[in-house]
Amino acid sequence: ILYPSWLLRDTHHSTAATMTEAEALENKQQQRKSSNGDVLPESAREDAFDHTYKEKEGPKPPRIIVWKNVILMTLLHIGALYGVFVVPSASRLTLLWSVLCFLISALGVTAGAHRLWSHRSYKATLPLRIFLSVANSMAFQNDIFEWARDHRVHHKYSETDADPHNAVRGFFFSHIGWLLVRKHPDVIEKGRKLELTDLLTDKVVMFQRKYYKLSVLVMCFIIPTIVPWYLWGESLWVAYFVPTLLRYTLVLNATWLVNSAAHMWGNRPYDKNINPRENKFVTFSAIGEGFHNYHHTFPYDYATSEFGCKLNLTTCFIDFMCFLGLAKDCKKVSRELVLARIQRTGDRSG
Repeated sequence: ILYPSWLLRDTHHSTAATMTEAEALENKQQQRKSSNGDVLPESAREDAFDHTYKEKEGPKPPRIIVWKNVILMTLLHIGALYGVFVVPSASRLTLLWSVLCFLISALGVTAGAHRLWSHRSYKATLPLRIFLSVANSMAFQNDIFEWARDHRVHHKYSETDADPHNAVRGFFFSHIGWLLVRKHPDVIEKGRKLELTDLLTDKVVMFQRKYYKLSVLVMCFIIPTIVPWYLWGESLWVAYFVPTLLRYTLVLNATWLVNSAAHMWGNRPYDKNINPRENKFVTFSAIGEGFHNYHHTFPYDYATSEFGCKLNLTTCFIDFMCFLGLAKDCKKVSRELVLARIQRTGDRSG
């Protein structure tokens, strides 16, 4: 089964006939080396929107349904729905364990596959990278290499045929439908052309990819089920349906909401010319990933927001890792640059 990538359109998707003072300031600052790490010029980043891409003319290729994925996703959501009715039977410790598994899984995606490996917005030591890779396996949303590759394709070709979860095709497609059909040929073609040396030479990423199925079996299904049964006597039935199936399904849908809801509902204070929005509900459910208009305007910012830890548990986690010496070189957009961008392309909403 294929699982989430995310997010949408990228920084400079709007153009102006002449370069304004604010635009000149922005371009100058984006090239500048800061104490927070190097921000690569747009031409050197694989997460920068490609203005040269043109969709092929003529009829679209036929949509091929992957029935195995349809059946498995249906069964998963039926199991999760049943898990909701089982929740009252779970002990408090089991419920706390479910929340902990949710947070670990989510961090494996947000702090790991997304901010660290897809956007290289900060650097992590080996122990932290190992933890995030294990957490990513608990999330079961494809291995880090495939997740990061598809996410870079998403940013580079957002809202086009080459975007894995093109939101122009509607809420259902961008939320879950893209996992139930074969990829558009352009998605595959563009993914093969990306520069992925950083991922291919990362031993943690390649180790997880090699043993991905085993790591998913252990981290996503066995450990969440066995721990409450073994440590405090929870029934295997409850342990399987609540901290395992229900938790897993909630993490999936929280991720998918970034692809769907955060592309459709909310304001666009940084760039009104792109679809991604600032969505508080998605920010809460995806532990900080709902500042989506900001993220697609400044994809290299480790915080994905100008507001630091506010409603952004992932940023809090990364900051804490920096405090412990396990992370460093966090890339951050200056306040001056943010204001310049708001003035140039924002929707004046706040």
